Amino acid sequence: MAFGWRKAGSAFAPVRMALAAACLAIIPCAFAQQAPPAQGRVPVEGLPAVIADTMKSLQREEPTPQSLFEARRQAERAAQLVSTLLESEGYYQAEVQALAEGETEFRRSVRVSPGPLFTYASRTIDYPNETPDNITRSQLDSLLSPLAPGAPARARPVIDTGEALITRLREAGYPDARLEPVDALADAATHSVELTFRLRPGLRASFGDLSVTGLVYTQPQFIDRLRPWRDGELLTPKELDEFRARLAATGLFSSASVSLADGAQTPGDGLTQRNITVALQERERFTIAAGASASTSEGVGVDGVWEIRNLTGQGDRLRTTAQIASLQARLGLSYRLPDLGRYGRNLEIGGEVEDFSTDAFSQTGVNLSAGVEDQVTPRVLGSVGAELGYARIFDNAALRSRGIGRDVMILSGFVTAEYVGVSDILDPSDGVRARLSLEPGITFGDTNIAFARMSAEASIYASLGADSLIGALRGRLGTIVGPNGAPPDRLFFAGGGGSVRGYEYQSLSPRDASGQLTGGRSLIELSGEVRWRAGGSLGYVAFIDAGSAGSDIQPSVADMRLGAGIGVRYYTDFGPLRADIAVPLRPREGEAAVQFYISIGQAF
Repeated sequence: MAFGWRKAGSAFAPVRMALAAACLAIIPCAFAQQAPPAQGRVPVEGLPAVIADTMKSLQREEPTPQSLFEARRQAERAAQLVSTLLESEGYYQAEVQALAEGETEFRRSVRVSPGPLFTYASRTIDYPNETPDNITRSQLDSLLSPLAPGAPARARPVIDTGEALITRLREAGYPDARLEPVDALADAATHSVELTFRLRPGLRASFGDLSVTGLVYTQPQFIDRLRPWRDGELLTPKELDEFRARLAATGLFSSASVSLADGAQTPGDGLTQRNITVALQERERFTIAAGASASTSEGVGVDGVWEIRNLTGQGDRLRTTAQIASLQARLGLSYRLPDLGRYGRNLEIGGEVEDFSTDAFSQTGVNLSAGVEDQVTPRVLGSVGAELGYARIFDNAALRSRGIGRDVMILSGFVTAEYVGVSDILDPSDGVRARLSLEPGITFGDTNIAFARMSAEASIYASLGADSLIGALRGRLGTIVGPNGAPPDRLFFAGGGGSVRGYEYQSLSPRDASGQLTGGRSLIELSGEVRWRAGGSLGYVAFIDAGSAGSDIQPSVADMRLGAGIGVRYYTDFGPLRADIAVPLRPREGEAAVQFYISIGQAF
């Protein structure tokens, strides 16, 4: 925003707000250049105490002058800075003198006579052409309150007010609103300033037609469903920004430009219609990804993903996932259709074949699932769905009683609510994440029971005094109600890389009389980490974990075991690579002394 000024007779003096504001904006850049070894700032005498700290933060360290010319140059540079700062703070009649003296040792300083502090006498808004509606005019007048008569005539509130006026006009449906240079008159006799903001709001407008270019596979109807506005709604920057964000969130486009088309139509309702132009460039549709993990307790594993986006031109996605690991193997296929009925409501259906083989149980099965997720708010995601599956289970109970596996059909549902208050899922540094889940189910076949599995998990992240030092805490609780006999993959187990590091996978779980793992009906876990990014691509972590799974439905704090360790993080464009080493605290007989873990992303 620019300022102008004009004279109004001998009783008035021009206000140099334009120079003050412009110079104040570039001061940090101009005086941030690298200097020779510093010896101190140029002394400034007579500066008002209220701006002394500001001056100190803007003034750079200067080397000891080696000549009178150099001393004078340093003094003049400091004097220019002082003059600009005084004018920006409302001292328009200040006298600033640069001093330099000496023959063999050279001294420099700045002497200030600030003069009177000017205050605002009045502030008005002038509309040279079009005038906005009465409600908007009233709102614009209210934005002048920071410039109340008697307030110091500082430049910054004028700049902020001008920006607020334009923002409010555009929020009210005036997309072409602009502000002319502010007319500021200073009265030397009364030490006051009169301000006039000249606004040109332009015509009030509503959203018109949507014109889209660059589509290859995407259907125009899909883009149209992404609009956050209705036909005839007032045109505002907020809606345009939301539209841009929705286009980016699809992941379908490498570039997306949204702009107002030239020209306007007037349909007769008092508003002009402005068409919206969208220029898109589609990304490649196919993605292949791979990952790997390794630990001393869970073995090694590799996984891969193949997906095709925009399968039918409606933003839908077909994804195939595969995993082969020491303890499990999976093959899955899923289809996701976005914006079912309205934006943010997504349908996902899928199927999976899986095989588990752990110290606690072995299980081979297949399942089909369908669910709907809904973006309730920008940070809250809810989902509901159902799953039908079959499993052949070899757990300890079955082996003891029958010597063979049990065949079980499982019909279950799920309801979840998730809050995501972090900006980076793989490497969160601030904010909160939380998740609640309820999974009721019934089984048929060799086991006929009804059960309900409930869990809650939350994590919090915060800076510990520096952006490179992050503290992270995590807690998790779970319980299962109903009779015994729930499928073992629905039971709770503790211990391992995603639970309590320092212990074997699933080892902190209930055991039978023979010492065999049986799985638990309750779970409690706590973790704390201090993460330090040392610079560049390397970071370091210290952590402590605690937790256990219990045979009762109520988690037992007394049975919790502790593990601690340190880790290294290597930061990449797609997230950190993690390597941790952990030990059990107060290990018991037979427990390994140390565990290692390698994976992608932070532990939580």
